[in-house]
Amino acid sequence: MLETPFIDIHTHHSIRIDNVLSIINCFPEQIKLEEHTDKYISVGIHPWHLNNDSADENLNLIRTFALLDKVLAIGEIGLDRNRTIALSIQEAYFTKQIAIAESVNKPIIIHCVRYFQELISIKKKLKASTPWLIHGFRNNIQIVEDLLQQNCYISFGEALLFDKMTQDVFIEVPIKRLFLETDESTYSISDIYKKAAQLKSLQLNDFKTKLFENYTAVFHAK
Repeated sequence: MLETPFIDIHTHHSIRIDNVLSIINCFPEQIKLEEHTDKYISVGIHPWHLNNDSADENLNLIRTFALLDKVLAIGEIGLDRNRTIALSIQEAYFTKQIAIAESVNKPIIIHCVRYFQELISIKKKLKASTPWLIHGFRNNIQIVEDLLQQNCYISFGEALLFDKMTQDVFIEVPIKRLFLETDESTYSISDIYKKAAQLKSLQLNDFKTKLFENYTAVFHAK
């Protein structure tokens, strides 16, 4: 029997690691498909990248890439209050990319910084049917409860190793709504899994199985 892999739902590292199934984050203008023929990727316009003249061109690239089997998700996309780009512009490109995800029935991976109420408002307004995954979560329990009410998935990264508030919030999230990731961290996904399993009072193999079930459900993967 094959060992259940670790699932790294969002990473900027493209190095292949044994027994790790990674979804590599790619920006549309940087994709070289020949480098990713044997890898799963996500693709999207990050809210940090909206202050240039190529956003509309990149949207067209995403529409093309979204049709590919190796592209499992649209993202990371979203909203960020720490940027000088107007919320109206961020929302416009966010909703356009949500529409692309809906058209191909693929989940979205979301970057959100201090715009959670706006994010939830968009979710309610659009009545989006594809899964929404909030990546790199390290906020408070009230926000996570609001997101869970909207059927979002919550992904935790390296903060789970050392941040007490993140750990406390993680413990409260139902396991059927959880994912883990490395993002840009130097910590391995196995390190994060081991801490997560400990916090959930589960054996590592049991925890891996449960997150793999989440992965297969959300990404329709085999």
